[in-house]
Amino acid sequence: MHPAANAPSLPELNQLLQDLQLNCSAPEIHGVMTGLLAGGVRFNRQQLVKMLEAHTETDQAFDDNLVAALWQLQLKSLETLGASDLDFKPLVPDDDAALSERLEGLADWCQGLLAGFGLAVRGDDLRLREGDIQETLQDLVHIANVSSEGGAANEEDEQDFMEIYEFVRLAAIHLFEEMSPTEEHRPAHEQLH
Repeated sequence: MHPAANAPSLPELNQLLQDLQLNCSAPEIHGVMTGLLAGGVRFNRQQLVKMLEAHTETDQAFDDNLVAALWQLQLKSLETLGASDLDFKPLVPDDDAALSERLEGLADWCQGLLAGFGLAVRGDDLRLREGDIQETLQDLVHIANVSSEGGAANEEDEQDFMEIYEFVRLAAIHLFEEMSPTEEHRPAHEQLH
């Protein structure tokens, strides 16, 4: 069985978060998780839950359903971030949702990603000075602060959104590749134990 087969969908995760009345959207919590992974952090289930509980500033513990869903989502995210087919997808509203909803979801996701990445990577980490990581992070900050103006979306807006979404998706993969532990990059046949 595929280990990530049980990763929750966006509506499922939103429902689990709402059931606990958590002040955090599903895109944001997936963004935090992705930021932690991209920053090279590999948590066990308990550490992940502690970190996400702290992020949502909740007084109550996550319930078992939410914990299980988040763990499956982390496994799937880690798997797809490292996949050679660039299959990773941010957990944001899909094309059926209104453009304003999708923009808000993507902005939430970017805020989460930046928060998670900030927790994972120290500000004085020398790798942050290399390549275009700073530029990528700056671009994500801008996207995180995008506000969606209401009104009907035209084709150009749709096209713009797709470009931004694709940029964010690839930026997450890029950060993951730049910052993840080097042993994760070696082809399997070179990993001798």
